[in-house]
Amino acid sequence: MAQSPVPATPARPALRLVLGGHARLSIEIDRQAPVPLADQISGRLAELIRAGTLPHGTRLPSIRALARRTGIGVHSVVEAYARLAAMGLSVSRSGSGVYVIRPAELPPAAPLPTPDPTAAEGIAMAMLEAREDVLCPGSGVLPEAWTESAWQGGVLSRFHRHLPAHLRRVAPPQGGAAVREHVCQRLAMRGIAVPPDGVLMTAGGTQALQLVAQAFLSPGDTVLVEDPGYFMLFPMLEQRGLRLVPVERRPDGPCLEALEQACRREAPKAFFLQPVLHNPTGWTASAAHLHRLLRIAERHNLLLVEDDAHGDLHGGEPVRLMQLDGGASVIHVGSFTKLIGQGTRVGFLAASAERVQALLRTRITTALTGSGVEEQLVLEMLCSGQYRRHLETLRARLSAARGLVAGRLRGLGFTVAGGEDGMFLWAEAPLEARDDLVLAARDHGLVLAGGALFRPCRQPSRHLRFNIGRSTDPRIMELLDRLLQGGRR
Repeated sequence: MAQSPVPATPARPALRLVLGGHARLSIEIDRQAPVPLADQISGRLAELIRAGTLPHGTRLPSIRALARRTGIGVHSVVEAYARLAAMGLSVSRSGSGVYVIRPAELPPAAPLPTPDPTAAEGIAMAMLEAREDVLCPGSGVLPEAWTESAWQGGVLSRFHRHLPAHLRRVAPPQGGAAVREHVCQRLAMRGIAVPPDGVLMTAGGTQALQLVAQAFLSPGDTVLVEDPGYFMLFPMLEQRGLRLVPVERRPDGPCLEALEQACRREAPKAFFLQPVLHNPTGWTASAAHLHRLLRIAERHNLLLVEDDAHGDLHGGEPVRLMQLDGGASVIHVGSFTKLIGQGTRVGFLAASAERVQALLRTRITTALTGSGVEEQLVLEMLCSGQYRRHLETLRARLSAARGLVAGRLRGLGFTVAGGEDGMFLWAEAPLEARDDLVLAARDHGLVLAGGALFRPCRQPSRHLRFNIGRSTDPRIMELLDRLLQGGRR
């Protein structure tokens, strides 16, 4: 005997609420949606209040009545009402209930000036806003999708289990002992021997560079920087009141003749440089070159600040200054932020014990504590091996995209330079390219990073920096082609 089909469970109808004794409204609740029920309720009620459909003074259903009527747990309703109150849209009156209140009147926002796409601040704003309608091959950060592999393998679930404990603890200003030990282990694999007391955790590489400038340099001091070099470094040092002297950067490292002359003529206090996977060119200095550079620094008592923010992307075993020097003349700066996502600001400094103590005192007076929660998240990635696996994935993706992007640029007449690793290509525009290429591109929703941006004194340049991960979209090359064709002299 055939069984009768089991009737399907009818979908629960839209939530119908009688509000204020007269308004009858429908609020859709989808129990299958990934959005939590509390968010669905508070979000819909907020829309109705802001639209004026639920006027000031309307009494909302009690928590228990709403939970009973909808079959939603009391906890979710409590959470929804709490979110509504946090938005300033409701108030709870003891013994009476929850009432709608008029949204606070905010003054209209003043229009923001359009940032200059050729200035450091302009390109940084365009890069960090990450608007979907803007193509940004000049960005300094990887696409969000490229950092997703960092958080796989159960990293987040394991971290979340211990999150309440992390939130309660005061983060040591030098950084947690465990994460500093893991940093030391990673440095030891590169031949850099430093104890945990020789490491200071920071909120990204940018804060590390700022701490160095604050701890060891005074307004009016002269410092050396690479030309081209990291564009956000220049305004950071200038705001400190420092005088910048450029040193030409070449594929094998900074020009040593120019460095020697600058040391004799200018008596600089420090030299900020990126030996490995230099930004913007992608070049890596040779070991022989770094040996000679160290001898010059020793003769002139020059502090070398080695920025290794992109070094983890190198697939080989490049030599670092810290590896050769041991910390006598070098402060080594590292960062995880560039590779695991901009939302996690974790970097570090490695230096002699004396310098770390000076840097620690500076950090205490400027930031007081460390970034304990973010450090624990990075520590989980390091302990589980997920960071190593993520780097392997990133290197493979960059390698596959490098040939594609470089080939397209060469097809447009660009001369492409750079090493075989890293996230950037340094490309020289064809001679017939228009002088206002960067500005013209911005008018078409294309944010380019022009070479002048990376020069300390903003000297003219026909080069552009291309982020490999953000330059695979064919629309970028199509727009570039049109701009080049339209501006040929």
